[in-house]
Amino acid sequence: MKFFKSKFFIITLIVAAVIAATFTAMSLLGYSSYIKTGLNYLTVPVQKLSDLVGRALDGYSSYITEFDRLKAENEELKKQMDEMLDEVQSAKALRSENDELRRMLEVKKEHLDYKFETADIVGREDGNYMTVFTLGRGQNNGIDRDMPIIASNSGLIGRITDAGATWSKACSIIDTGSSVGAFDERSRAAGIVVGDYELRLKGYCRLAYLQSDADIEVGDRILTSGVGSVYPRGLIIGTVTEVIYDESLRTKYATVKPYAEISGLSSVTVVTSFERYIED
Repeated sequence: MKFFKSKFFIITLIVAAVIAATFTAMSLLGYSSYIKTGLNYLTVPVQKLSDLVGRALDGYSSYITEFDRLKAENEELKKQMDEMLDEVQSAKALRSENDELRRMLEVKKEHLDYKFETADIVGREDGNYMTVFTLGRGQNNGIDRDMPIIASNSGLIGRITDAGATWSKACSIIDTGSSVGAFDERSRAAGIVVGDYELRLKGYCRLAYLQSDADIEVGDRILTSGVGSVYPRGLIIGTVTEVIYDESLRTKYATVKPYAEISGLSSVTVVTSFERYIED
């Protein structure tokens, strides 16, 4: 074969023969100890290197194994954390729902003649304070035009202005198109709560059409009068924050902060039935 006839093979063979002959001759001459020392000198570093590499490979293997274990443990902990967060959120939602039902039960106890229908808000106007909004329930749920809307604390929010089979439109008491017959709980002074363009930007409304000598003070609670049959009597509209007397017109009016938190609402309660107030 060409390989066995090549110069490389011949030279390698000659070098191997020379080394073997040299070691044999040195052994015969009594230099075998030197040979062993030389071989040890050559092989010991190789053995150390081999041992070092072996230990390094073992360490790397252990590192990979530990890394995989920690990674799996981390994934399991993240899964448990997500499950715990879901449970916390569910608990919060249930607590909020229970609180809502408890408050509505209190309203029901106070107003035995009321019938309710709760509806989610599915659309609203842009802005910090909600004036016109859409509900996800309508005539199929007993909701119709001119039904009052209240919050869970029985505070007045507004009324239904239009209704379809599965939806309804509403406006709040701070809308400029809103008007509610009202009276002062303390003094019984009567007026009408109306929406005001400037006040609605602050989330407030106005108690207007008061007599010039009407007894109105800051801190008084304003309630629905029930006049007009749209709203039941006695719902809390809000609290007086300012009383103003117009010298030129000789009229008095008050700024009212709504009792219900109109901004940020996600659902409302529609009063579908109540006893109408009849003036004596």
